Amino acid sequence: QPLAIFVIPLLITATLGSWRQTAIVGLVVCTVSLVEGLLQDELDGAGLAARMMIIVVTTCAGTVGAFERERRQRVIEESQSRRLVLDMLQDSLVPAPVPPPTVVVSVRYVPGDERLLLGGDFFEAIALPTGALGYIIGDVCGQGPRAAAFGAAVRSGWKALATVCPDEPLRWVHGLEDTFFRLGRHDDSYVTLNTGLVQLDVRHWRFVCAGHPWPIMITDDAATMVAPRVGPPLGVGIRSGWNESHETLPQDATVLLYTDGLTENAAPGARRDHDGERRLLDYLDLTRTSFDIDSLLAEFGPHGFHDDVAVMAVAAASIP
Repeated sequence: QPLAIFVIPLLITATLGSWRQTAIVGLVVCTVSLVEGLLQDELDGAGLAARMMIIVVTTCAGTVGAFERERRQRVIEESQSRRLVLDMLQDSLVPAPVPPPTVVVSVRYVPGDERLLLGGDFFEAIALPTGALGYIIGDVCGQGPRAAAFGAAVRSGWKALATVCPDEPLRWVHGLEDTFFRLGRHDDSYVTLNTGLVQLDVRHWRFVCAGHPWPIMITDDAATMVAPRVGPPLGVGIRSGWNESHETLPQDATVLLYTDGLTENAAPGARRDHDGERRLLDYLDLTRTSFDIDSLLAEFGPHGFHDDVAVMAVAAASIP
């Protein structure tokens, strides 16, 4: 019989079946081929041996190929399963601001690592028991899962502190420094942040800046950078130097807070300036009456961002 009659079933089984099925089919084909060759006597000894050699080699190759295909499929399925769990975990950690009804908080987050939903930057905004808005935006030095986990921990710690001490931003900063660096976790990274509270009923804004980029106040007349009393980042070994800054908010003011990934973008195709903050201020000054976070991100990261980027805009609600 033509050799293809014996080889084709092997190839089909190796392609569609398991390695065990391929080995069984190969054994059956070898037996049938040997018996058929002996009974029909259509091949001499050398021809039959050559046929059997080809079938045996095909069986071995098909079995090994099917085994490798199954192994790779298991690896892919396990990887997809881990990815699903990771995405679900990260999705549960992505903060959803819950401001007071008189405040609108708009946020955007762009992780520098495309494999993650979260990165080292973090933010949170909540309605405090006093009725004011409490917020935090910060940046953990580094990227990847480790920085993301640390940022999520700092954000959760801040939320607990802000809820217990709703009128003391300075105490929040000292509490985070003690909890994550002095008394507890000793990490080889550091954290910059801006945290404070906004009381729109009295148009008052109190905040503490720990080595973080200066915030910007946008009004219908101008976009101006707010010069805070800057203290050191958390985790650098300096456990003092933080002070509260106080600002009066105009009626039409929007407070813009961001991380340095926005102004120091090194992604391909992004414009690189020696003074990214000045460029940001100029852009906001031109678009102050039509400010939009998505347009801002498109302007500064037309092809994505090299580092994590977090942006938060705080304004009074049009309808209480």
